[in-house]
Amino acid sequence: MSIKNWFLLSFFALLKLQTPFLLNKAYSFHRDELLYLALGKHLDFGFLEVPPMIALFASFIQNTIGESLWAIHLVSGLAGMTLVILTGMIASQMGGKTFAILFAGFIVIFSPAFLRIHTLFQPVGWDVLGWTWLIYLWIRHIKTQQGRYLVGMGAIAGIFFLNKYSIVFCVIAILIATLFSKERQWLLNKKLWLGVGIGLLIVLPNLIWQAFHNFPVFHHMEELSVTQLKNINPVDFIIDQFLMHLPITWIWMLGFTGLLKSKTLQPFRTIAVFFVVVILMLFFLHGKSYYTLGAFPVMLAAGSVAIERLTQNRTFLRVPAVVIPIMLILPLLPFSIPILSPEKLTEYAATFTEKTGEESFNRWEDGKIHALPQDFADMLGWKQIAKLAAKAYYEIPVEERKNTIILAENYGQAGAIDFYAKEFNLPQVYSFSSSYLLWLPQKFTAKKVIFINDRIHQDISKTVGKQTLIGEIKDTYSRQNGNKVWLLENLSKDYYELYENAIKEEKAFLTE
Repeated sequence: MSIKNWFLLSFFALLKLQTPFLLNKAYSFHRDELLYLALGKHLDFGFLEVPPMIALFASFIQNTIGESLWAIHLVSGLAGMTLVILTGMIASQMGGKTFAILFAGFIVIFSPAFLRIHTLFQPVGWDVLGWTWLIYLWIRHIKTQQGRYLVGMGAIAGIFFLNKYSIVFCVIAILIATLFSKERQWLLNKKLWLGVGIGLLIVLPNLIWQAFHNFPVFHHMEELSVTQLKNINPVDFIIDQFLMHLPITWIWMLGFTGLLKSKTLQPFRTIAVFFVVVILMLFFLHGKSYYTLGAFPVMLAAGSVAIERLTQNRTFLRVPAVVIPIMLILPLLPFSIPILSPEKLTEYAATFTEKTGEESFNRWEDGKIHALPQDFADMLGWKQIAKLAAKAYYEIPVEERKNTIILAENYGQAGAIDFYAKEFNLPQVYSFSSSYLLWLPQKFTAKKVIFINDRIHQDISKTVGKQTLIGEIKDTYSRQNGNKVWLLENLSKDYYELYENAIKEEKAFLTE
């Protein structure tokens, strides 16, 4: 690419970098972000739900630029910025000139799905980047037939495997697409196997960790299937592939068509097969709609090249191609980034549904429609929980506080306590949820427990002499609405036995 194109593409990348800083002040950290920040304080080669990379990011940020919301979200912004540049580079490799290169980077900014994932501190944004980087190297190999790109593909797959295991779907789809193409001979290339070896070497520490813990990733997938994936409607999955990128859906569709019919894009026809394989694979595996996101940047790049070719003699048509995504994203922006307060967004969503009949933007993982998008509802109520825990803690006599712990039912509550522990001087938090399970001691000797949940289980009530309700979260917009904080005192011997039995039961899958 020319220096001018690099400069202009970098401008769009910097524009994309602003995404995480558009949050309305009513929102704070997402429940998953609180978990990842906690992982950063317990660095390891693996965790129950994710590989170690997100924990490394969290640790680095917390020990350098701090724990402010903008600092934590900066990492996601950097992933989005790099995605803009990489998408433009793919358009260039596909034969695109200045318009296609810049348009490819430009339209990445206007995907509601990409806006969402590059706002939150989660592995998804980096996962999309990993898929796109891997595809870029694949395209470079298709063009040049140079083995070094196969080596690079192995290394990139290994690195991003440590971010999110779903990169495996990308690798499988590339292999299947290649088997159905004239390029299948490169599967026997020694450089490919060198790349595979490098990739395996990179992921080896995590695989060893998984082996020592009885591969909890499979337990996590099974649990995910039972609690969330079973609620996914196959029809909604297909519809979401179009809705996720609504202002620019026509562009990736044009890219897919171009890969099948255009002479310019003919060398990359295998990528169309790759795209179909990804969609079908995740459709039949009942994957979440956003699991396919990594397959779309290359389609957008192909679409940009197709538009450039179609309008080369009618360049005036490029103006609406640029204006249309901007106009279409504006009414969808409040569903993509939490720029409106919960109250205003609820009103806006009701009006939007009334006028368009579309309500899927507020569908949660339970398959039901709620007042706010799930991610937004998960960004409310956490500091209130920490305040109630602090209220309970400071009702305990000073000399007894050292024998107090906090027990949280889910990782979001536990993460909130961890995050606000310094501000409120809170004691250690325990939880049987997610990777917090790894850090639980087999026994504990605390005399008092601050318990956080929406209810007290009957088996706990029977083993506690005194339980005092300290307070309750009352925020209809928050997913934590109804969460309560109790102070449990006069713990019986049966309570300690209940804890020890629960530990053995919950950790059983790690040793079976």
